[in-house]
Amino acid sequence: MTRLQAIDIAVQSNKDLQAARYTVEQARARLLQAGLPPNPRLDIAARNDLIFRNQGEYAASIGISQQFSVVGRIAHQKEVARVDVALALAEIRQAELKLAGDVTSRFYRILALNRQIEVRERLMDVDQKLVLGTRNRFKAAEVSELDVNTAQLELQRLTQERALLLSQRITQLAQLNQLLGRPATQAIALNDALPASDSLPSLANQQRQALSSRPDLRFALLSANRAQANQALARVQRWEDWTVGVVLEQSHLVIDGGPSQGSSRALGLSLSIPLPLRNKNQGNIAEAAATEAQAYTRIEALKLSIGNEVASTYAETERLQQALSEYQRNMLALSARNVRLALQGYNQGLIPVGDVVRIQRQQGELNIAYLDTLDQYLQALARLHIATGDYAGYVPEQKTP
Repeated sequence: MTRLQAIDIAVQSNKDLQAARYTVEQARARLLQAGLPPNPRLDIAARNDLIFRNQGEYAASIGISQQFSVVGRIAHQKEVARVDVALALAEIRQAELKLAGDVTSRFYRILALNRQIEVRERLMDVDQKLVLGTRNRFKAAEVSELDVNTAQLELQRLTQERALLLSQRITQLAQLNQLLGRPATQAIALNDALPASDSLPSLANQQRQALSSRPDLRFALLSANRAQANQALARVQRWEDWTVGVVLEQSHLVIDGGPSQGSSRALGLSLSIPLPLRNKNQGNIAEAAATEAQAYTRIEALKLSIGNEVASTYAETERLQQALSEYQRNMLALSARNVRLALQGYNQGLIPVGDVVRIQRQQGELNIAYLDTLDQYLQALARLHIATGDYAGYVPEQKTP
């Protein structure tokens, strides 16, 4: 499994991300609801004089009334809900980018652990040969028991370090499986190739990419769009919906001393217009305007933060890359040569075993320092990709309705 394959699996199968994606469906459901007009009302009324004079007077009516938006309220509500869908998608993109970074971090950490384990195993092979040779020379009375014990302790120290590293790798593999949406104990084989250590693109290019790719910046821009749409909605809501009604009424009157009256019917129309005299929705309008100003201020703050984040992570990655290059060019090769010379000198009886162990330990510590630097470099590289929004291109795009 390559790193990009691991990211693809995580984006598709991570359980937390799957749960988060339902926020998009919720936003789409709110968009559907925002476009629906209010239901008509059935109005029924009746009155009579049964408990008073009981002369048979009555009046009954049935009508239908409907609210109508005269200033496009529903269209503005749909626009706010449509931006909410885009915000939900941007939030998912942020989650996908973070997940890709977490997967990469675990992936690189396992690769570094694999190399640390390999270094311990190579040193153990050398020490096992040294222990065997020391024992044979002890039997021949050429070295003391102290030499044997010194070589043996060094071998045991490396064995313990290897066991600790194996335990750490198990933990990292379990955490990676968790991110991939798999059981912690499921076997996983990783492509062990390290990323190419080519020179980094220029800082200016990295910062431009971050400003064009970061989903959190897109989220901030969409938040400003929502604030604008919400402000427009607040302004049209100064005018409430008008209500139009149609009423059919039947009534019967009784006139004292007069002839019997027949029932009468009437058809009526009604129009109800709320007047924005005191409540002009001014509080909500002012709040929406403040929210919009706040959104644009946050955009500027986020742009500055993104530029600084990319610059600091870029500098760290570049410094660690240079340190790795120095290890590879000079230090590791020189240390390996010292070990070969020490073993030759010991086999020829020119130097004691303590010096051999010391030089081997020096080589081991140098290799460990190199691999620690490699681990730091890989983690810094992962953070740089996150800072520039680079992983956003590795996950499937989702379209805004």
